[in-house]
Amino acid sequence: MKYEEDIILSLSRKIFEEIKHCVKKAFPNEACGLIFGKISELKKPNSKNNFSYHYNAHKFECVESSHKSSVAFLMDDYAKLVELSSIYSKQNNYQLLSIFHSHSGSAYPSGVDIPYMESFYKSNIAKFKHIIWIIMDASSKELNGFLYIFNELKQILIQINKK
Repeated sequence: MKYEEDIILSLSRKIFEEIKHCVKKAFPNEACGLIFGKISELKKPNSKNNFSYHYNAHKFECVESSHKSSVAFLMDDYAKLVELSSIYSKQNNYQLLSIFHSHSGSAYPSGVDIPYMESFYKSNIAKFKHIIWIIMDASSKELNGFLYIFNELKQILIQINKK
């Protein structure tokens, strides 16, 4: 899998702990949630693209999966997703940055995850076009981020800040 070096997701220690709590609460089933925040574009003159994108997480919402399973999650309460997105957009000018879920033994996309990532990218819905997918291994608490972009899956850096 290719690594995308020009995209970084920054999480506070608080949000990282909230994600771990969400996973613990859902275990042995997969947990899921949404991360909201802001994206900034920074000039990066020595990069092949001359810029980088920093996804700065400000709020995490643990969302109860509509499908209680140790091998799958489902967020099919679209009214709730729209409501949360609207609240954070209006109150804080945040956008949906990431969809999060856990796996019981891996922090990498499954064969089920990848088609969903691709379909969100190809949906032509602007808010879903560049969504970062975060996966946490429920056992080790390893956390990885992925972005489906330019018709391929790329891993991105997740930075956990001390604050």
